[in-house]
Amino acid sequence: MANWQRGVMRAMGIANHAVTIVEIVDVTPRYRRIIFSAPDLVEALEIFPTAWLRLWIPNPDRGERHLSQRGYTFVDVNADNGTFGLEFVLHETKGPAGDWARAANVGDVSEVALTPARISLPEGTREIVLAGDITALPAINSWVSDLDASVQARVFIEDDHHDVDQLPAVTRSGDTWAWIRREGKRGEALAEHLRAAVAPSARQYAWAAGEKTLVKHVRAVMKDHLGLIRGQHFSQFYWIEGHSPA
Repeated sequence: MANWQRGVMRAMGIANHAVTIVEIVDVTPRYRRIIFSAPDLVEALEIFPTAWLRLWIPNPDRGERHLSQRGYTFVDVNADNGTFGLEFVLHETKGPAGDWARAANVGDVSEVALTPARISLPEGTREIVLAGDITALPAINSWVSDLDASVQARVFIEDDHHDVDQLPAVTRSGDTWAWIRREGKRGEALAEHLRAAVAPSARQYAWAAGEKTLVKHVRAVMKDHLGLIRGQHFSQFYWIEGHSPA
């Protein structure tokens, strides 16, 4: 079966880069960090909040040699060692990305491609609201790590599990983190909590990512409750519950 995604990216002049796994860390039984070596790639990287790459992974359900791409946020970039990390949520639903991450071993070689798209805070922002599920955690941490001290981060993550205290969280003085238990459909409890906890502000920016239904609920809060206009908010769904894309 033809890899149309790779063909499109070749036509756009987007190069693939070989990366080698050098370390695997199981942060929790459902959250795995994989460290890759790619000195030439890392040397050329420009890291900014939510900077991400496309990882090519085998997808045998689509064909013996089929590769599918998935997007992941850079973590733990080490320019001196020429390494970077990616973090994987090991969903209960079978899918090529989770299957690949579970079976990964040190020494395995994969390919990645860079399609950078920078998101910048509007000038004068003093509060950033970051919301999502744990698939958004690497991107949320990248935001908090990069913020100026004059900007307060308010983080809200919806999750059903009891191991959240073991997950990576970048904390700074003055910021707040809230973990919300899911009730009803994904995002309903998160949206309700946001409406109660966050007041509209003229110097506010909001960002959200995660499961599609969750993001839909949070996007409504951004527009209807916070009254944010285009340029003051960004949202993107990463996955759809019960569905594994090609």
